[in-house]
Amino acid sequence: MEAPHKGTDFPMATGWRPYPLLGWASATLLLAVSWGLPATAALWAGLDTRLHAALNGTAGNAFMAKVWETGCNPRFAAFMILTVLAAWLVHLGRERGPGFAHDLALGIVAGLLPLVLLALNMLLASEQPAPAIALPNHIAIGPIMPSPESGAGATAAFPAGYAVFTGALTAMLWRGFGRRFGLLALGILLLIAAPRIATGAEWASGSITGGLGGAFLSLAIVTGTPIAHALYKLVHIPARALVAIFERMVAALSTEGRENFHPAKQVLRGMCIGAADLVPGVSGGTMALILGIYKRLIGAIAHFDAALLGHLRRLEIVAALRRIDILFLVPVGIGVLLALVIFSRVIPLSHLVTEFPEVMFGFFFGLIAASIVGLLSHVEVGGAPGLIWLALGAAFGLAAATLVPVQTPDAGWFIFLAGMAAIAAMLVPGISGSFVLLILGKYTDAIDALGRLDFSFLLPLIGGVVTGALVFSRAISWLLNRFYRSTMLTVIGILAGSLLAVWPFKDRQFEMIAGKARMVSADPYLPLSFDLTVAGGVAAMIAGILLYRLLDRLAQHSDG
Repeated sequence: MEAPHKGTDFPMATGWRPYPLLGWASATLLLAVSWGLPATAALWAGLDTRLHAALNGTAGNAFMAKVWETGCNPRFAAFMILTVLAAWLVHLGRERGPGFAHDLALGIVAGLLPLVLLALNMLLASEQPAPAIALPNHIAIGPIMPSPESGAGATAAFPAGYAVFTGALTAMLWRGFGRRFGLLALGILLLIAAPRIATGAEWASGSITGGLGGAFLSLAIVTGTPIAHALYKLVHIPARALVAIFERMVAALSTEGRENFHPAKQVLRGMCIGAADLVPGVSGGTMALILGIYKRLIGAIAHFDAALLGHLRRLEIVAALRRIDILFLVPVGIGVLLALVIFSRVIPLSHLVTEFPEVMFGFFFGLIAASIVGLLSHVEVGGAPGLIWLALGAAFGLAAATLVPVQTPDAGWFIFLAGMAAIAAMLVPGISGSFVLLILGKYTDAIDALGRLDFSFLLPLIGGVVTGALVFSRAISWLLNRFYRSTMLTVIGILAGSLLAVWPFKDRQFEMIAGKARMVSADPYLPLSFDLTVAGGVAAMIAGILLYRLLDRLAQHSDG
């Protein structure tokens, strides 16, 4: 394969190239022919039996059964694709001008071709009895972990459609954006394939054939034909026009000293904040602080004030938009809304927190612990007074983390107050808005209402959130502007105290209240034995620490 693009060079064929076309088309044909030859067909059958036995044999363990079942859920595949999208947004955030338009158009082309191949596979693929039915000694996941979404049906598509899509995506991203993107997509292919093979939902050979076939066909098209280049030109023209319009907006609406060109980066930051707010014990304010945009975000919200109304009354629209830092606030807000929709409707975080508490909370424990160390490197403690502020913050965070849920009214006025309390907590790093809703007995109701779009619950909740944001953001902004070091040290202390709320190893007790399972207590413990559950929690902690290092690259430590 050729080297990935540099600058704005198009990394794929711009005309007909017979040798690459013939080579990759021949590889695709040989892959198909291998199923018609007795010797190679026997090798495929042996591979199916051995891989299925190796992976399905672990399903006798309840934890692994839960892992395999979750991996078979279509929502898991959606989450994996969103991971690629997030990585692409990070990449876009490094470009501007012609480079931004180029990578935007190239990314759209890289996503379109796999979708076309997936559609073709859906039309042409054959159906075969699923391994769960056809292979002997299969361990059924259902009796261990009942769920209608365990993934094992009566038949399996051949080649596997998900493998065709991710195989093609791997080739396109490697070709267009380089090895790291290609390896990311390949890793996602393996993560989606393993649970489906383990549960007997897909044949290993169907997954391998689909992945290789999708990759070979993609490479035949992009290296031997001008099709990808024609699509690129079609998309690049409007992309370039949109970038030009946005550059003019930036010139007109930017405030001095602000970095505003990269909306993709701000959307991704907003998604991180929104996702964090959905997990009890984790604060969106914490994520904003980690990402280096906390002070700017609080200041933008606080500027919804009388001065803004004055600008609007005088029809000073540009001044009004500058005052609320619109070029920053809108993409961050879009990211938050996307995260709320995605992680409540597509990939419910509440389900993951319930099913894998050690892994989920372990991840956020590692992330927050690493952020405390990182933030202390940017704020000078300053001797005994600084230590006192840290201690006060830690005591407050610890007190908040030891609260337990209570039963509360379901009336609209209380939902409004709960919204105010939640946004106040969201704005303070270390105190989770979701955790406050959990304490007030409204977390599950809020997630359910968001998933069902129940406006009888959402409207008073949103009203409380908006009111609370306008009130509390001004107080926090005032503290940051006048007592920045003391405020930040207190916040870091709150983060340290709040680590108890996300300690992954707890004895969680649930009771049925009003027909819903609600957590009534969570007593922390130190694991004395090492099993898969503990290993998952520890691995998640390490992953959270590593993610902090990646998020640190997205951060603006100047808070500008």
